[in-house]
This record gives sequence, C-alpha cells and structure tokens, in this order.
Amino acid sequence: MTTDSARLTGGTGVGETAAPWRERLASLLDDYTRRPRPGTSRARFDAAVAWQSELVDAGLAAPGWPVSAGGMGLDLDDQLDYYRMTSAARAPKHPCSLSFIVAPTLIVHGTQQQRDRYLEPLLRADEFWCQGFSEPGAGSDLASLSTRAVADDDVYRVTGQKIWTTMADRADWIFALVRTGPPGRGTAGITYLLIAMDSPGVEVRPLRDAAGGHHFAEVFFDDVEVPMTNRVGEEGEGWSIMRTSLGHERATAFLADEFRYRKTVDQVLRLAVEQGRRDDPLVRQQVADLETDVRTIATNSARALSAVLRQEDPGGVASINRLVKSEFEQRLHRLALRLTGPGAALGSRSAGAVDGGRWTYGYLMSRASTIGAGTAEIQRNTIAETVLGLSSHRGEGRRDRVVEPGRPLATPESDERAVRSAVAGVVRSRVDTDRILHGRVDTAELWDALVDFGLPGLAAPESLGGGGASPRLLCAAIEEAAYRLAPVPLVPTVAALALLLASGAEAAAVPVIAGARCAVAVAVDDSGWRLDDTAPTVTDGVLTGVVDRVVGVTDAQILVVVARSADTGDAAVVTVEPADAVVTRQDPLDLTSSVGAVSLDGVRGDVVAVGPQARRGIEEAQRIAHLAIAADSVGVANRALAMAVDWAGQREQFGRTIGSFQAVSHRCADMLVEAEGARNQVLAAADLDGDSVEAELSAQLAAAHALSAAVRVTESCVQVHGGIGFTWEHPAHLLLRRALANEAWCARPESLRDQAAGRVLAQYS
Repeated sequence: MTTDSARLTGGTGVGETAAPWRERLASLLDDYTRRPRPGTSRARFDAAVAWQSELVDAGLAAPGWPVSAGGMGLDLDDQLDYYRMTSAARAPKHPCSLSFIVAPTLIVHGTQQQRDRYLEPLLRADEFWCQGFSEPGAGSDLASLSTRAVADDDVYRVTGQKIWTTMADRADWIFALVRTGPPGRGTAGITYLLIAMDSPGVEVRPLRDAAGGHHFAEVFFDDVEVPMTNRVGEEGEGWSIMRTSLGHERATAFLADEFRYRKTVDQVLRLAVEQGRRDDPLVRQQVADLETDVRTIATNSARALSAVLRQEDPGGVASINRLVKSEFEQRLHRLALRLTGPGAALGSRSAGAVDGGRWTYGYLMSRASTIGAGTAEIQRNTIAETVLGLSSHRGEGRRDRVVEPGRPLATPESDERAVRSAVAGVVRSRVDTDRILHGRVDTAELWDALVDFGLPGLAAPESLGGGGASPRLLCAAIEEAAYRLAPVPLVPTVAALALLLASGAEAAAVPVIAGARCAVAVAVDDSGWRLDDTAPTVTDGVLTGVVDRVVGVTDAQILVVVARSADTGDAAVVTVEPADAVVTRQDPLDLTSSVGAVSLDGVRGDVVAVGPQARRGIEEAQRIAHLAIAADSVGVANRALAMAVDWAGQREQFGRTIGSFQAVSHRCADMLVEAEGARNQVLAAADLDGDSVEAELSAQLAAAHALSAAVRVTESCVQVHGGIGFTWEHPAHLLLRRALANEAWCARPESLRDQAAGRVLAQYS
C-alpha cells in the first residue's frame, strides 16, 4: 500500500480495547433492538442521526478508520463482522453516505487542522456533505469542468455551477473540484476545495427526479470566498486527490452495501413466494442470477478492502464492483416490479400499491444507479483503459494496466501464486495451438509432469500420498491448466478421485493420487448426474448397462462407475478396468478432450461403496465436479479475455487500434467483469467447508456462473478477432469448443440455477 493508504487504514486491529469491541457493540445493538421503531421517514432520519452520536460516544463508529481519526482500526474480517452485526440488528446506516467519500480524502490528504475540524462532526452526522464534481458540460467527463477558483490573497473566489448534486439542499458543506489552472480540458490545474454551503454567493436549486422526489440539485457559485485553509492538498493536485475519494468510496466506504443488498434480495425473494411465483421457471432463473450477483458483490467488496489493507491499490476490483453493483440494483428492482404483477400499473403513492409502492419507487430510482458517480459507459471506459490497458477512446494514448489481462485482479496469497506459477510453467512449455490441432502434444509426458507437481491429488489427504492442500488451491491449479488448454483428463480424474474419497474407498483412491488417469461413467442429463433407471446396474459385482458420452474415458486407466444395485436399487460405486469394458471412441466437440461410450454388459468390477455411503459420496463428488469444471471454465474464459485484449491493442482500423473504439473496449470490459466474477465465485465456493449447508448451493451458483461466462467470453473473443478469429488455425475456436463442452459435461447452467433457486426460495416458505 502507498503511505496514503496506510494512513487511511491505520494498521490492523489497533482499535481493540480491554473490553472487546464485539461485546460492546452487541450490547449496544441489543439495547437498540428493544427500542420502538420510528414510524415516519422524518423520525427515522432523526433516529439515524442520534444513533451515530451513540456509536461515536461508545467508540464504535467508523470500523475501518484509524484510531487517530476517531475510528476503530479494525482489520478486514473484523470490519465484515461489524457490518454483519449492525445489519442483522437493522441498525440505521449513516444518514449521509457522501460523508464517507470525503472522509478518506481528509484522512489521507488533509491537514491535521482539517481532520480535527471536520471528521468528528461528519462522523456524528452533525454536519452533512455533498459532492461538487459534475457540471452541465462535465458530467462523467470531469476533466472538462469549468468552475473556476481564482486566488485572492488568503482566499479563493469561486464562480461556476455544479449539477446532479445529491443532498445539496440539506448539506452543510460541499467538497468540490474547481479549476485553478488555465481554462480548457485537462486534469492539470484542478484543485480540491471544501466550501461551506451557507457562504454568500452559494445558491441551491432543487431538481425533481423521475421518481418524483428532490434528491439532487443544481448549485451555483457567484464569487464565493473560500479560505485557502479549505484547500485539500496542494493547488492543482485535485485530480489525483479525487481519485482517492472515488477509489476508497468504491473499496471501503460502501463495504456495508453487501449486507444492505442481502437484505433487499431477501425481501424480493420473499415477495416472489408471497406472489405465488416460487415455481415459475423464468423467475427461478432470475432468482439464481440475483443470488449470484449479491455474492459477487460481497466477494468483490472483501477483495477490494483486502487490497487496501495489504497496502495495494484497490482500483481494478473497485471499478468492476461499481459497475456490477449499479447494474445489479436495476435487475433487482426490475424483477421486484415484475413480481407485483398488475400492481405495477399503479404509482408508488397509489392506494393498493404492493408493499406501499416501494418497488415502483425503487425501480425508478435505480435508473440513476448507472448514471450517478460516473455512468456505466464511463465505468466501462475506466475498466478498459485503466484496468486492461487499452488505448484511450479520446486519443490520449495508453496507461499502464493494473494487471496482465486474464490474471487475478487481486494478488493471490503466496501459496496460490506458487501453484499458479508452477502449473503454468509445466503446461506452457508443452502445449501450443499448432500441437493441439495436429495431435502432437505428448499427453503422457504432460500428465506425468503434472503428477510430479502433485496433481490430481493436490487436495487429497497427505496420509494417502496427497498434497493436503485446500480445494481453493486445487481449483487454481485446474484453472491454470485450462488457461493453456492442457489436453489431459484432469477434471474427470479429479471428479473420480473425489467420488472414491467421499465414498470411503481410500484404497482405490491411492493409485489415482499417485497419477492414474480416471473417468467417471455416470448417466448424465441437463440436471446433472442421474441415479435412476438409466444408470448401469450391478449384481454380485457384475455390471450391466451402457453409459454414453463419458469424458476422458479413452485415456482412463481406472473407470469409476456410478451404478444401482439390481436387487435393492441402492446406489453403488464400482471401479472397473477399462480394458474389461467395451469403449467406443466418439468425436469430441472439445479438441483438447476425449469422449467415448462405455458398454459394461457382463463386466466384473470392485464394489467399493453401496447404499447411503455411496449416495453421500456421489452427492459430495458431484459438488467437487461442479467446482472443478467451473475452475476449468474460468481458465478458458480468462485465456479468451487475454487474447481479445492483446488483439484489440494490436489490430488497427482507420488509423487507430480497435481497442480505442468503445464498441470493442466495452466488450472487453464486459469480458473482464464476467471472467473475474466467475473466478471469484469459484474460489469463494471452494473455500467453504464441504459439510456446510452453503457448500452445495455455492458450488451450483459458481458453476452456473462460470459455465455461462466461459461461453459468452469465448464467443466475444471470436468476435473481437473478426475474420482471423474464425479460422481453424487460430486458438479462439479451441477455447469456444472447450467452453461449450464444459456446459454439457455434468449439468447445464440453466438447470444448476433452477436447482439453486429451489434451495434459496425454500428458505422463504
């Protein structure tokens, strides 16, 4: 982290006192929940203001601020716990969220006098702030602002206009960007000022919004005197200071958003059940998408704050999260409005409006979420140009990218970095497009190299010869192998190993951990693995049946069969020597894989699990299979992203690189959002304890997200490359083929979403 960021966070846990903060906060929240709830909006506002002073007096305000600034100095996990506790108690949030944009700026760039003067009244909500950035001719394009400040002895004289200024009619102060340098467009010569709203020459004219309220206003400055002491930082450095404001706004100031969104999603899901739409297949798809979105926001917020606490710039993750959150708000309220049925014809204040018209009002207000604080289009520009390093659409050249496209935006922990680097090195030297297309990859040699590294038993118990690593590291390894299109049966083998271990067949698992290639022969349809009359049957160890489209079977040295007892119908897990079965090779869509049909009639195998033990093993193995195939899809998606960005930065049309055209750069930005979001979901799901009730739900949502994202991103990769991307020799179609095959391998994403939605909605019955 820079010195600035270190000043903002103030260390780790330095706010802890002899009385643990959790106990003190729990006691205060317990008292709060016993109080009668305010009945009017004005009463709720007054209660929120009073609550802030209670928190300050108790030393329980601003969990992420340093103690020296009046905060608690908590680390990431503690801050998340803090917001979980306050959200669960439905404690009011700070009534002026904009205050938490200026506060980090003052902590980092302000003088001690400014921090002493402004931070405590801001934290107590004794003084409210508004933001003076946008202007009629400089909305999202802040470099075009024209409000001027002219130095006159010990004051600046400010003249100009700001617009779309939220809470301007009730704010005591405005933090504003003004031009102190030469007129014109540019980031040089912009200065950051704090201006009292009651200063002579300040005029506020409220604007009525589409929802019918007055949430923002125009602000006019007519020769307003502002003391030099109200300048933050040096004159002309306002642009870089502003980036602190927005960066920390998106990384830390709205960390609690995830909990607020969680609450709102819960209300929408409850509305779906109340309106009798729980079994509506279209609604269930949207429910699963919302559940995925709110989890993505949570992981992004945590990763952004973690970057700040690790003394790193959260900009890349924060920019993505800003876009994801704004569009999520619109999807959320669109579904809620749809769920009101014919009630959507009524205005928000109409008698008979569902839930008092809150969803109509919320939908209209959500239209501003992709406009305020930088439009969604500007956010995509920022992602494309700052995060991905594509050429500026304004002809301003290229900036240094945050990270290489396709690589994790947030720096992984050291063990994960080591795994990624090692697997990448193993595959990179042995695989390329030409060798894949002409069948010249020495797959046996590649597999042996991966086994030497520790795959496929990376996460298997050390007592059995495995690596004892976390499922997260296994997913990272699978992602890296897929990123380079390793044509080996890694995912089928990982799934087979999981099935053996979860079924208690440790002896049968040992050779797999040692490097034997495997496949799972299981009946599959769109919903996943099937254990019905389509499954093979087993009697006294003899199998009967045919399993079609078994991925990896032509390379397998051990075949693990999911079967049913012919006598009892109980689940059974059986290992078979592939040479004893009849394997018919089938033509695969994925040219880096193999597929075959397996005839098992009269084949004798070793029954390693039966009954409840086998059924539990099958359920757990399917969860691991979902995570493995999802991690593979994440690797494919990120390789496609990297290729598209590289091409967009090279290919020229009309004298410019195609990445400078917003049609292309915005597509690349969306590819990054999809690919990075999928990675986050998979790794977060892999971090869960397999015995957790959340584990299967998270795996289903992560797999659905990753499978769909890989197809969309690889399709976009072909599109960005144009004609060359459609040629046989180009690797784009290899990525697309693998993504499509993954979608069909163990369950369709639509079915996974439906299953996940059923789990989610069952909580609201």
